Amino acid sequence: MVNGNGIDESFNDRLRQAESAEREVQRLEPLAAEAPQLRLQKAKAQKEKERKQAKDESLYKAKNAVQTASDKQNRVPDLLGQAARTVIELYTLLKEIDSSRRQAMEALAVADRVDYDIELEEGEEHERSLDRDTRGLAYALAARHGDTKVKQMLEELDPEFTMLRGCNLDEPLYRDVANFVVRHAVPQEPTPQALMTKTPEPVPGVPVPPFPDQPSNGTNEAAGPDGASGENGAGGPNI
Repeated sequence: MVNGNGIDESFNDRLRQAESAEREVQRLEPLAAEAPQLRLQKAKAQKEKERKQAKDESLYKAKNAVQTASDKQNRVPDLLGQAARTVIELYTLLKEIDSSRRQAMEALAVADRVDYDIELEEGEEHERSLDRDTRGLAYALAARHGDTKVKQMLEELDPEFTMLRGCNLDEPLYRDVANFVVRHAVPQEPTPQALMTKTPEPVPGVPVPPFPDQPSNGTNEAAGPDGASGENGAGGPNI
């Protein structure tokens, strides 16, 4: 590096290179210091770009979805009208069915009363032929007639009848609609849920007039509830 003639030439070259590099480092050092900040800004810009793209795509999808919903909503008034008319038709039909069933029960009540009168007359004749008391016979026969008998007769005419026979009650929506209409049209009819869990009772009928006391053709009269009338005094029938 150093000889008798002083500093060697290669040393000077090396020094010049080092000093040149030092100056270059000093020149690049401020720029290099900016690198972390520039990287941060780049990442931020990229993130903002991605967010804007995501927002634009979401807004586009939202506008399309809103437009689709609006187009479909235009069909709601017409469909609601159809549904309302169908519900009204079903409601009216159920009311008509209930009315027909009630008419049937009124007719059956008349037929049952005829049977009762015949049984009572025949029973009294039989009891008198045996010289037995006919008091209480009317009440004994009445126990087999009246509202319960009329319901039984109606059931025999159309076994296992229900307003919703043959309907699909497994689907919850169908069941809800049926429940709504039946509850308003025929309140006394079992609900769809009840129909699914147990055998429905026959449709309740119109009240059947109570059987009045039937006077016999002989000297005895049909006994009252306490069996106090008649020539034998208080007590049950003397059978």
